[in-house]
Amino acid sequence: MKNETGLLEFLNKHGLRYLSKFETTEYQFKSFLNKKIEIFDPNLETSKKNEFIDLITNKMKKLNYINDLRYSEIKGEKIFISGGSKKLLKFKLDEKGVGDEIIEKIINKFFSKKLDEIQSALIYTKKKKIGLFYEKQIDKDDFINLKNRWFGTLARRGFSYDTTKKVFEIDNLSEAENIINRRV
Repeated sequence: MKNETGLLEFLNKHGLRYLSKFETTEYQFKSFLNKKIEIFDPNLETSKKNEFIDLITNKMKKLNYINDLRYSEIKGEKIFISGGSKKLLKFKLDEKGVGDEIIEKIINKFFSKKLDEIQSALIYTKKKKIGLFYEKQIDKDDFINLKNRWFGTLARRGFSYDTTKKVFEIDNLSEAENIINRRV
């Protein structure tokens, strides 16, 4: 019993310290607590581990220190503003253990219109200085290779071929800037 009380105090203390530094999901927090239990008592049986982890996690959720929706909104905004795609956002949130219904809600919040994906792709092209924002002189012979590399860059960022094609069809810098600045 004394060891269990000590473990709960240990988990509570380290859990609060962790949450004071990082915004986290329930899945990440449980993983963190599991690692701490392994340090404190590596021989503890799995059912007891899960009981303690659930106890501390539920306490932190009641105190609103852990909130998957809040975490997802923050992460979604960062990804959108940095020029990430819908696919990248879904992957990152899924990786953090966020539920499908929350992921869908966040995707709808940031990518509800078709222009949102184009806006995010334009933000990324501006950040990376590719496409319309490319500053060097382009040789006609190198243009096709360069454009293929740009397409690959956006594809690796998770943008679809159609979105990438529409982004590179924009040939007016002021139009691109207007799309970028329309909501950010």
